[in-house]
Amino acid sequence: MREFSPEFQVHIDRETTTLCWAWKLTRQDGAVLGFTDHDRDIDVDGTTYQAASGFSPSDIDARLGFALDNSSVQGLLSSDVITGADIRAGLYDSARVEINRVNWAQPSEYGLIWSGKLGDINIRDGQYEAELVGRAAVLERTTGRVFAKSCDASFADIRCGLDASNHPPGTTCPRTYEACQNQFQNIVNFRGFPYLIGEDAAFSALREADKKDGSSRYS
Repeated sequence: MREFSPEFQVHIDRETTTLCWAWKLTRQDGAVLGFTDHDRDIDVDGTTYQAASGFSPSDIDARLGFALDNSSVQGLLSSDVITGADIRAGLYDSARVEINRVNWAQPSEYGLIWSGKLGDINIRDGQYEAELVGRAAVLERTTGRVFAKSCDASFADIRCGLDASNHPPGTTCPRTYEACQNQFQNIVNFRGFPYLIGEDAAFSALREADKKDGSSRYS
């Protein structure tokens, strides 16, 4: 349950309210832009939110807990102050987004409803449509390395260390230990774990001939 200031909560609980939406965008370069669906500009905590900016939230999914809370915001980027050139230049990539509910008659009364960042930005029917990515999406992201027998480097990248110009055009690497050792003589840069045991070995019962002294299975 969200907690608002006592004054704002009293206003929300009334039968008649003067509420509007206020969206705040903070770009990676520090530029801050505000938009509102109210018919007049409003100032909230030092930020001016422009009226009639043309955004239309198709869905604001504010689930409790850590549920992934992505939603789509159509027309959010249709304001005159946001140009297609700036979008294509990447100025709005991963811009921070804060969505507030505001008492436009008393703008000091407001509450944060959702926060996250802009995700993919696409053009549909001549308008820019942006995906909102909630903070819980960070928990969905893969971080670190994946332990596998095959190499996870790309052929001739900085981790591989090979120079593509020293090999015939179209050369590819199967990313196996054998290929790295015998075909490319680059075993020192192999980025896999060739001796990683599989599930069959991990779950199989011990056999009488198996070594049981804790030493390497490949010595």
